[in-house]
Amino acid sequence: MPQINSPKPKLALSTLIFGHFLNHFYAYVIGVSLLVIRQPNRLDNLVSIVVKSSQQFSSELVNKMVIFNRLPDLTTTQTGLLITLQMIVFAVITLGVGVVGDKWLRSKNVFVPLGLIIMAIPLFIAAYTTTIVGLIIAVVIVALGASLYHPVAYASIADLYEEKKGLMMSLNAGLGMAGTAIIPVMITIFHTKFGWRNFFIALGIICLVFGVAIYFALNKLIEYNFTEEELEKKRVNKKSMNNGARAKNWFKKEFLVLMTLAIITCLFYSSFRSGVFRISSNYMAFLFVDLYNFDLNTAGWVLSLIFVIGGLTALLGGLVSDKYTTSLTMLTSLGGCAILLLIIFLGSTVFPLWLTIALYFLFVASLYFSAAAGTKYVAENVPQGSRSTGISLLFAFPSTLAALFPWLFTKIYDNPNPNAKLWSIAFILLLAVFGTATATILFMRDVKQGNIGKRKKKEEDNSS
Repeated sequence: MPQINSPKPKLALSTLIFGHFLNHFYAYVIGVSLLVIRQPNRLDNLVSIVVKSSQQFSSELVNKMVIFNRLPDLTTTQTGLLITLQMIVFAVITLGVGVVGDKWLRSKNVFVPLGLIIMAIPLFIAAYTTTIVGLIIAVVIVALGASLYHPVAYASIADLYEEKKGLMMSLNAGLGMAGTAIIPVMITIFHTKFGWRNFFIALGIICLVFGVAIYFALNKLIEYNFTEEELEKKRVNKKSMNNGARAKNWFKKEFLVLMTLAIITCLFYSSFRSGVFRISSNYMAFLFVDLYNFDLNTAGWVLSLIFVIGGLTALLGGLVSDKYTTSLTMLTSLGGCAILLLIIFLGSTVFPLWLTIALYFLFVASLYFSAAAGTKYVAENVPQGSRSTGISLLFAFPSTLAALFPWLFTKIYDNPNPNAKLWSIAFILLLAVFGTATATILFMRDVKQGNIGKRKKKEEDNSS
């Protein structure tokens, strides 16, 4: 088991959490901004000013500036394909990051800041592109950068706080998702004042600065080392096997460790939850604007407030997970989502608007209740030396399967049927129901094995 040392574990945790905040912010900023980008006739404020005072400029210059600030019409389905592409690339790279993270320990301090530095690049690309091809390149690079965080950072948090994994992972997840929460309101405010392109450029510069700062911070705060026994085992393996044999032996070992029924079920649970999460994070603002007739600014701040509430319930979910069992948190979370989405679907057209929005608040609060539950479940059920690989699998497999869900959602959403947008909510409900079914399997497994409240019983036994 690799040894982890930190002179200031709380500061190390704070740095990792701040890295997660930035990871979520920069991973979702382009996706959430598609609400604004998809409207090509809404020109940046700068261009509007230039057009109003066009006597000072040639008409040719004004036309060039107007064209620069436009993108071709983006349908909601096209934005869904962009999100799908991002999820697929994220899944592929994440799995490789987890494998490297367990084999090359120093990567745990390199990948987090490197991911941030990479995520600055697509902001500059998106800021200057005038075609959808530029957006495609941008989301691919965003996915590459975002994939470097989760396997190594969550494994490090579990290693630093072995006895409080649920609380610390939920704290990381909740505050990380605060990054997602502030994007909608920020993009609507800064787009109105400066234009989304200028906003992207400023964010890219800030991202580069933070990436470099976090690199030096983590290398001061966290140190990983193999034990002498592990180093000796590596030396023996190196002498006794060729590269092909070592790779085969490693793959067989990891496959047997990870591919248990519990882990496989957890992967499917996370796939359905990821679908609900990705769709709600990227498209709830679309529903507010298109289905409930919100203006952009109102949709932005309401969505941000909803996600802030969700971040708070993520912390509560971590406490429940540590006190009772992780599967109970998972079941409560998606089960609550399914019930609330059913109520929204059945009553959205007859409820007063304030009640519908209140239900969306409760839906996101319920969804975020299990923000880090899947990650904690994997960390509990795989050996410490395979945690990065296990967590990478948790993000890679669900992201691959769930990559289809945003596209399917937007296909329903863009259907000319007048009730299409309402039926798109039914699609999210279906995902929540499937997720609840898998969580039920895990919960029944824990009941059968006597894991419910196991920690509490253990503490009572020790005190007696």
